[in-house]
Amino acid sequence: DFNFYSMNGMRLTSPEQAYVEMWKLLTGEKATPEHAMKLLAARFSKAAPKRNTSVFLVDELDMLCNRKQSVLYNIFDWPSKPEGKLIIIAIANTMDLPERVMINRVSSRLGLTRQTFQPYTHEQLQTIVASRLEGLEVFEANAVQLVARKVASLSGDARRALDICRRSPKFLRILP
Repeated sequence: DFNFYSMNGMRLTSPEQAYVEMWKLLTGEKATPEHAMKLLAARFSKAAPKRNTSVFLVDELDMLCNRKQSVLYNIFDWPSKPEGKLIIIAIANTMDLPERVMINRVSSRLGLTRQTFQPYTHEQLQTIVASRLEGLEVFEANAVQLVARKVASLSGDARRALDICRRSPKFLRILP
């Protein structure tokens, strides 16, 4: 048995807000970042035989990086505690994040399992953008195809394709 939670680093105003979000997801309670960090540290360092394992999916992990990397260190250190009953699954768009960005004390806490996903193809991007624009008559199919092909050739990042469409002058005219 386990409890599953997910949080997105893009939605946090600072890396320290990850503590607040984790604590709120676990307990439903609000806390300041510093207090939430202390509460989480206590929770994941004390044995609780009846407590289910907590599985956290942390998307946009790269948004939690800062100079000291204390948030990343804690998030990856807590699962190493045998009594913690915590599993972290992290997603980042930067393939070499541990080697390039993380300092050694943080990257040493990471597990060794890494799954690499290929970037979206232009067909996939076209489908994603078209599904988001469904019901709106704002772009011709050729315009969506052009955006999808350009983004696929550069990065394959769906957010980038959607952002280009969002910034389009034609799209901006229909927004209230």
